[in-house]
Amino acid sequence: MIADLRQRPLPIHAYALIALAVGLEGYIGALLDLPAWELAFEDTLPQFAWNRDWTIVTLSARFSIVCIPVAAIWIWGARFARTLFTVFTFILGVGLIRTLAEGTATLEAWNIAKIVALLVACALLFTPSANRWLTPPQEPRDAEVFE
Repeated sequence: MIADLRQRPLPIHAYALIALAVGLEGYIGALLDLPAWELAFEDTLPQFAWNRDWTIVTLSARFSIVCIPVAAIWIWGARFARTLFTVFTFILGVGLIRTLAEGTATLEAWNIAKIVALLVACALLFTPSANRWLTPPQEPRDAEVFE
């Protein structure tokens, strides 16, 4: 297992650390402010009877959604997870640019920093060493199989 950890390039480790740190910060911050999140969920989905437990379950599911592509990339080197993370990060970046350009909503500096950190983490997935990690090994061609 340790030998496998050493084979992963530094950008993959950095990506995982940044993405998990941002996700964990959001998760812990939400758990510390459960009544506000419960009200937000009630406003969004009023047909459900929201309570403290369902709010915690929903917040935990949101954090799991962050962990899945991180695990897929860090453990298995899954290219589809990189694409998924890139699409979601692109949407976050476009939303940030749109919000800043329109000036309609106020964003806290901390939220801007988290989005920028995710953009950096996404860029790390496209470095040469990360590309090599995410490229599946070449299978031998027909003639090479018998040699």
